[in-house]
Amino acid sequence: MGTIHRMNEHTNEDRRRFTRIQLMKGVTLYSGMEALSVQLLDLSLKGALLTCPDHKTPKPGDLFRLSIPLENSPAIIMNIEVVHSNSKTFGAEWTQIDMDSFASLKRTIELNIKEKENLRQDIKTLSE
Repeated sequence: MGTIHRMNEHTNEDRRRFTRIQLMKGVTLYSGMEALSVQLLDLSLKGALLTCPDHKTPKPGDLFRLSIPLENSPAIIMNIEVVHSNSKTFGAEWTQIDMDSFASLKRTIELNIKEKENLRQDIKTLSE
């Protein structure tokens, strides 16, 4: 099974270009031996917006492992890096994702957007 690593640094402008879907779901963040329950607010092919864990505000540069459970399918698992945060939410980009998780991420977004061309453009942007 292959793994995809982040190849390019993207600016805030690039992050906004990715199609985002609202997906309110309980997910788990792993930091060392600690497992933190948070809510996923939205998802894109490049990253996610999440609620901050109780009594902890992630800072840009913090690294976590994110597990997004799916019904009737293995969870989407990715290593993420925090890119922005405030007292309630934080945004993160994946730094590493396995091929199966990437396929599930792509399929989840594909099933929740109307304009399929947007997803094709997102994939093109990732490869630039």
